Amino acid sequence: MTENLFELKHPFEYRGASYNKFTPRRPKVRDLRNFIKNVDKDGVGAMEKVLADLCEIDEKVIAEIDIEDFAPMKHWFEGFLKPMLSASDE
Repeated sequence: MTENLFELKHPFEYRGASYNKFTPRRPKVRDLRNFIKNVDKDGVGAMEKVLADLCEIDEKVIAEIDIEDFAPMKHWFEGFLKPMLSASDE
């Protein structure tokens, strides 16, 4: 799979830095473990955390992303979860 690039439709500034795109790395097992551990407590918070880890930025930056820009990033990560969740129906 090629590197994923999310160009923001709604660029923003946070603490003096400008954000107009994010390039997350592919998730690792540790990312999946951390997400699953936290998703029942706070689903949106768990998604913010995992995307922040994958983009190697602070969670507070993720929290500032416009919802229209957040949706494709969320969908991208969930694409990795589907095969894992269907395999765990034991």
